[in-house]
Amino acid sequence: MVQVVIALVLGIVGLWAFWSLLRLLQGLSKPRPVADPKTDQQDIEPVEPEGEIANDGLVYMFAGKFVKPATRRALGSIPRDRAFDLASGTELDPRGFAQEIVYAMLIQLYENGCIKFRLVPRDASFMPPFPHKAWELRVRQLQSFPSSPICDSLNIAFEMIYKKRAKKAEAASKDGIPEDDLWVSLDDLLENALKAMRQEMSFWERGCIYSDLRNYVGIGLTAQRYLVAPRQDTWLDRVRRKPPTPNPVAMESQNLEAKAEALLKRINTFRARFGSAAACEDPDWPAGDVDPGLLQPQCPLEDLPLDDCLRVSIYETLIAIRQLEPSGEAGI
Repeated sequence: MVQVVIALVLGIVGLWAFWSLLRLLQGLSKPRPVADPKTDQQDIEPVEPEGEIANDGLVYMFAGKFVKPATRRALGSIPRDRAFDLASGTELDPRGFAQEIVYAMLIQLYENGCIKFRLVPRDASFMPPFPHKAWELRVRQLQSFPSSPICDSLNIAFEMIYKKRAKKAEAASKDGIPEDDLWVSLDDLLENALKAMRQEMSFWERGCIYSDLRNYVGIGLTAQRYLVAPRQDTWLDRVRRKPPTPNPVAMESQNLEAKAEALLKRINTFRARFGSAAACEDPDWPAGDVDPGLLQPQCPLEDLPLDDCLRVSIYETLIAIRQLEPSGEAGI
């Protein structure tokens, strides 16, 4: 009888300890509540932002308008890889957040005549999520990009790729880079851009590709004073990352919320013009069902909807890179 009582007591203590540890981990992973503007914002120095804000910055600051909420996360997920809306603190889908940042920026560069797209045939990669995709999207830089966090990293990525190809052309006694080598596959471009980002980020700022894309934009906006960096008075403040605070002066003087609404309308217009009806109507696309006719087309590649191809390519590239990284959920 005594042994049963001891076992029962130990079991209760073990459950209590496990529950306490679980609550502690959940508390560390959640963002701190949005500060009351009447209290914390009194300590914020009213400074004007520097430079213009681009599409990547608008998506970051108003992510709740562009990204869907996150589904329930696994117990082993890494807290610093999770994404939250600055305004409401709502947890957002981290892959969708990263995808919208890249997508919105590429749309801006395309509409401004800074880049061109083209589709070329390729062999099946036999790698999820689309093992039978019979084409790839390539990008060509036409002129220097405007200043923004993602644009700066893409500029560096093009320079890195073109420099390697110029050396190969010189070794082959060719006069300059061949015309076809000026086109860069989207996955190669994003991989090199990610390398450039991570060289400028500290250990505490790095995570997976989803969070690195997001955090790099946040670092750039903080440098431009669109965001106010959180205080890091103790070591716990470094471990438990606080979200930055929007600069109220920038919000008002730059009319950022109206710019975010205008960007949302431009994105919807772009999708309506260059996308298929099925993709526009499905809020989970391309994570949902993708038309096999898009992945293995029977028509000329130039007849495929550009927006569908762009979104599928970004989705595929981000997931492919994520699959090669250590995963907290997989226990690696």
